[in-house]
Amino acid sequence: MGCAAVRAGGESPASFRDRGPMSCIVRLAGGLGNQLFQYAAGRALAHRLECDLILDTSFFDRRGRHRQFELGRFPIAALASRPLAPWWRRLLPRRHVRSDAPPVFREPHFHFAPAFEAIDSPVCLEGYFQSEKYFARFAPQLRLELLPPPPASLAGKRLAEEIAGSRATILHVRRGDYVAGSKAASLYANCDLDYYTRALTAIGEPGPVYVFSDDIPWARENLRKLGPLRFVGDGSPRDAVEDLKLMSLGFHHVIANSTFSWWGAWLAGPRKGRTIAPKGWFRDSAIDDSDLLPPNWERL
Repeated sequence: MGCAAVRAGGESPASFRDRGPMSCIVRLAGGLGNQLFQYAAGRALAHRLECDLILDTSFFDRRGRHRQFELGRFPIAALASRPLAPWWRRLLPRRHVRSDAPPVFREPHFHFAPAFEAIDSPVCLEGYFQSEKYFARFAPQLRLELLPPPPASLAGKRLAEEIAGSRATILHVRRGDYVAGSKAASLYANCDLDYYTRALTAIGEPGPVYVFSDDIPWARENLRKLGPLRFVGDGSPRDAVEDLKLMSLGFHHVIANSTFSWWGAWLAGPRKGRTIAPKGWFRDSAIDDSDLLPPNWERL
């Protein structure tokens, strides 16, 4: 594999290569929330196996992707690289695949797969691994490695101080591709006004409420009846990593059925206030999402 970018938690690329061929490779895909889940599972596995973690970033090479590799802005302990073989070679029949290619562990279903605990290195992980059970024992270290950098702008720094200095509630509204008639819209449930009303009522004394959304105009129009709210942004594109940092500073969290707001709440730490999530994550109730949320989070 050829190294394209390195974020090694203070270690040099050479210090990784000198440890030998045993490694855990994670094929990244999706937005920031998905990347964080994939890194967390791979990092916890690599720690258990005492081997290197390599992030395959080739997903982001395709033209027209609306997602980009964003983990490089975090103090992660991994090599980010691309396979030397072109994408079409990976589609060839197995007899044409290099004999030294690591075995692939494909996530078998959405909920936690106990077989993950029996994996040995070398291995290549494929899937999203959206459950804390994949990395719960390594959580304290992950909260350090996945700590978003402080906001760079003066406005962002002031907002960070406001949120951190109060018992603020972070409320996240995810719309975008969830309502645009895309594949995501047919897969994910829609968090309506009733959900957000009940969530804030359940918290009781939410303190100042900061609303984050990819559709601030809709949020302003539909949530204003819930009381005094502060809407972060004016509808222009936001920096996802900066917003994740701001969300992680909240005391309470009302999340959408979104991996992005999941991480905003999880990175706040286990000793913060209440985290409320929608009961319906997917439109298809047959999908088992029982392992999606940490046990101390609430569903409405």
